[in-house]
Amino acid sequence: MKQFGAKLKNILYGSLSIILFLLFWEVASQTGLVISAVVPPPTLVLDMTLMSAASGELFVHMLISLRRALSGFLLAMIVAIPAGFLLGAFYKTSETALLPFLRMLEKLNPFALFPVFMIFFGIGDLEKAAVIFWVAQWPLLFNTITGVKGIELNMIKSARSMGANRKTLFFKVILPWALPNIFTGIKISAQLAFFMIIASEMIGSSKGLGWYYLSSSQSYQVPLMYGIILFIAVLSVIINVLFSKLEKHFLVWKEASFQVN
Repeated sequence: MKQFGAKLKNILYGSLSIILFLLFWEVASQTGLVISAVVPPPTLVLDMTLMSAASGELFVHMLISLRRALSGFLLAMIVAIPAGFLLGAFYKTSETALLPFLRMLEKLNPFALFPVFMIFFGIGDLEKAAVIFWVAQWPLLFNTITGVKGIELNMIKSARSMGANRKTLFFKVILPWALPNIFTGIKISAQLAFFMIIASEMIGSSKGLGWYYLSSSQSYQVPLMYGIILFIAVLSVIINVLFSKLEKHFLVWKEASFQVN
């Protein structure tokens, strides 16, 4: 009961600033402190958002955006994490030969590359997945490299002296040691994938949350426009919480995995 009370108290304290912000927003819009046509009150924003959700339109565009983001994100994980282990294992060689070039590619502005992706993949889901793959791969790759190259050699020597073969060495020592860095990369990549799909859907798309936001702004549905912005923000928080919980679960597994048989 005490734990529940403490959690409830933390939730209330954590929500206080948001509640105060919404109250100020409502009062400012209703009293004319700000122009309500430009900044509508949150009650109207919520009403329009709920109407869109009730019609199913909001969730249809949400699922389209999440599907696109997930496809590129999963492809980035499949490619970048194994590549990170490989480059991390040969770090001294790759640091001189490959990493400067990869770091240069990472710095390329993804927005400037939109026309390039459209030329190669056309306008559609494949182009969106390619954009997401491009931005999501770099945090995964470099964080995996950092995790692998940070493994203490004494741990590997100790595992080998206890009879660990290559498979055991990887799953019991190397992978658990690199997991915190990998999950850091995963969380960063997931956030980048989500925000980038919203941005890419504003260019050459006819569906998805990004397109829905742009369409509502162009048709002067201002309350719905603000509602979509808040909905995207809430989704972003949910995605971060889900990956944080997943990280905690796997890091518990990490501690158990260091017990080499």
